[in-house]
Amino acid sequence: MDTSTTTSTHQAVTTSSELCSRLTQLERGVCVVNVISLAACGEKSLPKVKVELDGVLQDSDSIKGSKIRWFPKEPLNFTSKAKQAIARVLSSYGVRWGDMTIVPLARLDDLQNDIKAIEIDWEMALNDMLDNYDSLVSDWQMSNLDVADIMRRYTMDKAEFGGRFKMKMLPPVAFNPLIAEGDEESAEELADDILSNLYGEVAKMASDIYDKSFFVADTNGHKVARTKANRRIKDTFKRLIDKLEGLSFLDNNIEKVVAQTNVVLNSMPRTGWIEGANLSNLARWTLVMSNPDMLRNHASDSFTLEVEPEFIEDDFGVLGESVSTSLDEDLSVFEAQQDVVDTTKVNAPVDNFSIEGSVDIDFTNQEPDQLGFGLGF
Repeated sequence: MDTSTTTSTHQAVTTSSELCSRLTQLERGVCVVNVISLAACGEKSLPKVKVELDGVLQDSDSIKGSKIRWFPKEPLNFTSKAKQAIARVLSSYGVRWGDMTIVPLARLDDLQNDIKAIEIDWEMALNDMLDNYDSLVSDWQMSNLDVADIMRRYTMDKAEFGGRFKMKMLPPVAFNPLIAEGDEESAEELADDILSNLYGEVAKMASDIYDKSFFVADTNGHKVARTKANRRIKDTFKRLIDKLEGLSFLDNNIEKVVAQTNVVLNSMPRTGWIEGANLSNLARWTLVMSNPDMLRNHASDSFTLEVEPEFIEDDFGVLGESVSTSLDEDLSVFEAQQDVVDTTKVNAPVDNFSIEGSVDIDFTNQEPDQLGFGLGF
């Protein structure tokens, strides 16, 4: 019997079986969610104005008119904050797919609770603004007397203005892709597209952790590498791990990433500061996760990393230099400052990584200063 033919047939059957399983779990294990958030901008486009260019008033149909702000901008900031909070929550629970988010059914209740909490804060801020609507409009006009008459002309009625604000989580819908039976190519393309989005979003989360948790501003406001960090730094990985675990059926290899992350986190000291080789180990694994290609290749065992060099050079300094004095970070600031996920802007520094053979490290026989970054990557 031709063993190569038998092996190829077995691999094809296995691949087809895994693909069918992924699609089945996509249909039965996830839903599609979306949150609508609308707001008034407090501006009005002026219908016909002349624009002064180079000292000459221009009056042309090719020149767009200007806008006038008749309502102050600051009281509207709660709307953009709510949008950012919603984006962070959706990103932590699911993966983007077009304009919507695919969320595991097992995590839907928690997601809805988090969105509801944001909605409650949003409603309180909206009601507070509307209660002070008249005074806000009046004070704004008094501070802009030169155009106050124009402002009054375009000022909305409070009821009309308030009606422009909406926030609502649409009812979750089942995810049921219309793929013809036997069309494995389309099915594989769909699953791989969602998986690529997942790795990209996880990489962005890891990149934010690396940037905000392993560096600190010095007295001159410059970023410098930490020499040690509070053990709470490990908590920043929770959402990242939960996100991967919730969608692990997309790729069985995701479990390897979760397992390796837990190995690294569990190797950190249970008391005292995280510093020296421990801090370097955690930073290096965070860097691996912050690059979607390296993360995906690691999950599929395409390569492993060699043992860490003595230090990592970074744009902001050398990890391990004794230049950082601010040691106890406020991780609540990290959560509040996370940006909306943009998988096209993941630029983690990875210049010092090398593609080598497998490196196995026995944690039970290693001293902390021997670990480097060779955590079996």
